[in-house]
Amino acid sequence: MKAYKSLVKYALANDTKVSVYDGEEWAVIKSTKYKEIIDAIESVESAEIVIRDSNDNKIAWALIIDGLADDETVADFTDNEFMNTWFDKEIV
Repeated sequence: MKAYKSLVKYALANDTKVSVYDGEEWAVIKSTKYKEIIDAIESVESAEIVIRDSNDNKIAWALIIDGLADDETVADFTDNEFMNTWFDKEIV
């Protein structure tokens, strides 16, 4: 599974909302719909996502680059507990 798909599933399973910036505009804003988020990410070669908690606080950011090896599609991300837990659980 591509890492960005794993990340989106992890985020949504943890009661968050995801926004997708496609390089020109926010294609998806505070969505909880997996398909909508994935479709926006896959419509461009690279995208940024922002993850917000249920109180609308920004808790994470990630740079997605499709076309890399599956486990490398999340090219960069916020270094915090939320993202490190995902990384340790899903990637390592």
